[in-house]
Amino acid sequence: MDASKKTLVIGLDGVPCTLLNDYLEKGILPNLKEILSQGYSLRQMDASIPDVSSTSWTSFMTGVNPGEHGIFGFMELRPNTYKMAFPNLNDVQAPPVWDILGNTVNNRSSSLYDKFNGKVPGGFRSIVLNIPQTFPAPAMNGILTAGFVCPDLRKGTYPESAYDYLKSVGYMPDVDAAKAASAPEAFFDEVFLSLDRRAEAYMHFLESESWDLFIGVITETDRLHHFFFDAALDPGNRFHEKFMLFYKKADEVIGRLFNRFMEATGGKGLFMTMSDHGFTVIDKEVYINNFLRESGFLNVNGSREYFEQIDSGTRAFAMDPARIYINLEGKYPFGAVKDSGREKAVAEIKEALGSLTRDGRPVVKSIFEKSELYSGPAAIKGPDLVCLAHDGFDLKGNMKRQDVFGNSHFRGMHTRHDAHCLLPGSIGAPGRLHIESLAEIILSNYREA
Repeated sequence: MDASKKTLVIGLDGVPCTLLNDYLEKGILPNLKEILSQGYSLRQMDASIPDVSSTSWTSFMTGVNPGEHGIFGFMELRPNTYKMAFPNLNDVQAPPVWDILGNTVNNRSSSLYDKFNGKVPGGFRSIVLNIPQTFPAPAMNGILTAGFVCPDLRKGTYPESAYDYLKSVGYMPDVDAAKAASAPEAFFDEVFLSLDRRAEAYMHFLESESWDLFIGVITETDRLHHFFFDAALDPGNRFHEKFMLFYKKADEVIGRLFNRFMEATGGKGLFMTMSDHGFTVIDKEVYINNFLRESGFLNVNGSREYFEQIDSGTRAFAMDPARIYINLEGKYPFGAVKDSGREKAVAEIKEALGSLTRDGRPVVKSIFEKSELYSGPAAIKGPDLVCLAHDGFDLKGNMKRQDVFGNSHFRGMHTRHDAHCLLPGSIGAPGRLHIESLAEIILSNYREA
């Protein structure tokens, strides 16, 4: 095929545009700097709302909002209960870009698919490595190994031959995050090892397989940021040098993949890097459910576990990250709000959250209603409200905390406004990019003239 139709996307989970710019200025990322000198631009990008990886990566791979693809977080509640459920790829209601390119869409429609259906020849082969929310691996035109959450590498990889290879090289779907607090030195060792194994696998598939679209995600950045983002720009932090060393290693991986891709395509292929959200340092964690409890919106029974603690009289509760659900009659076992009272409950919660402060600083930056965010057949499943915090306030749905503000072993939090995308300077609309727009950019590279 025409070499200009090939596309290589390197995902850097949670890597903020502002940090890349800072490290570029300090000379920490020479390969990225060289790429930028070849006509590429680094742009700040907005992530999904909520800015959680499962939602944002699904928005990236389907090119549509959660109201179409149906993923609002890593966790949901089973219908008519307070029991937790964990959506996976089988719950994604819109086709990912590789199915559109591979002509393997099965009875699924979306605004993006409808736009490109019949305008992309089909039959293109994709290699998709380590995107979150892609477990279990489906049969597809190409190769896929799932990213977080991937409890079983065999079930998370298609075809079997790809699994056999990954197992043979000691490929690691993820690192043991628990080590970050208990054994930080061992955690760093594992992060570096995981990056090495991932880079080895990516180069193997890049060079030994035929493909038209290649997407490879580096997850280790996100893991590092959650526990050590305070080390990113603080030379006095004892982990600062190791943090920067990891970025230098990741920069080398990007450089190797980019150079090999450009050699294979004669410099004509479409190359990009991107992230699913940004990061910033946590000042305080904010436990929204305890705020709702203290404000009279939530009643709990501590003898039960998790969201089954929700008790009679509850008007609203929160799930990560700051998704607020009105406890409607007929929808939940202890539903206490009639449909006719929903708007009043929403207004009262918005007013209460808007007044939440810490040391005189407002906590919540924006509060969105469902109708402002989501459109499509899955919108009905979405949260009634989603909050975005000011940088430094990490909103959480923890049901066990007895305070509104606190801290834990986490040092970094997601930001919606500081994701990044590196693209050829000639591509992309003016103004701010949104993560939902990247799938269309990829598909447009294959559109028939």
